[in-house]
Amino acid sequence: MNTYSKKVAVEQFSKRSNAYVACSALMDQADLDTVVGLLEPTGVERVLDVATGTGNLAMALSPHVKEVIGIDITPGMLELAVRAAREKGLDNIDNLVGDVEHLPFRESEFDVVTCRFSFHHFPGPRISLYEMARVLRPGGRLVIEDMLSSEDASKSDYQNTMENLRDPSHIKHYKASEIEQMLQEAGLVVVDRVGGSSDFDFGHWIEMADPPAWNVEKIREMMRLSMEGDLSGLDVRVKDERMVFSYTTAIVVGRNGI
Repeated sequence: MNTYSKKVAVEQFSKRSNAYVACSALMDQADLDTVVGLLEPTGVERVLDVATGTGNLAMALSPHVKEVIGIDITPGMLELAVRAAREKGLDNIDNLVGDVEHLPFRESEFDVVTCRFSFHHFPGPRISLYEMARVLRPGGRLVIEDMLSSEDASKSDYQNTMENLRDPSHIKHYKASEIEQMLQEAGLVVVDRVGGSSDFDFGHWIEMADPPAWNVEKIREMMRLSMEGDLSGLDVRVKDERMVFSYTTAIVVGRNGI
């Protein structure tokens, strides 16, 4: 199951890598600044950015730390990350192809490990967190930022059903409580959580994943039906004749040990 899911993820992101370059949520500078601020870097940190994608967080951290290593399972995404870092003149970022479930690093190599808007694609979330914690030094910090689903089970299921129809590489948007529990199971102490939201236009959101036309119609109908009683927990609404919705997001910071 995991091998198949990873293959689907590589195929999906290879096909749509350029669409993610223009994603406003991934490029949101205020959000990136929040993550950097929570980490309070001093300039000496070695950082591992897991599922780095097009490298937005790696580039935001780069001026504030000693070194950033970005790792991603999709070569096409990394090519864009390398190009973007080069264009910005950032020379302390290295990128490599790799699997979060089998990180090619020794224990306690990094002061900080980050994962931004990617955790919902991991077929083995607990294995992934254990690996991230393994390479984190004692006292180091691990940051997970991602979209959340509602704590209401039916709304969470409704949202994830739409997500799976849209993107075959989607595994699950977790509840905040689930993410915190998994961090604790990996031996991390949750020391901070910052909530937020991110607005999406339905058309652009669909375009990013490019699902089959029949899936688009299913999702559109589910979105429309969810407006009555907020069945999805996404606050779906019509604005300027366009369907829009809002993801609830969270930045969760865990520390390796007390």
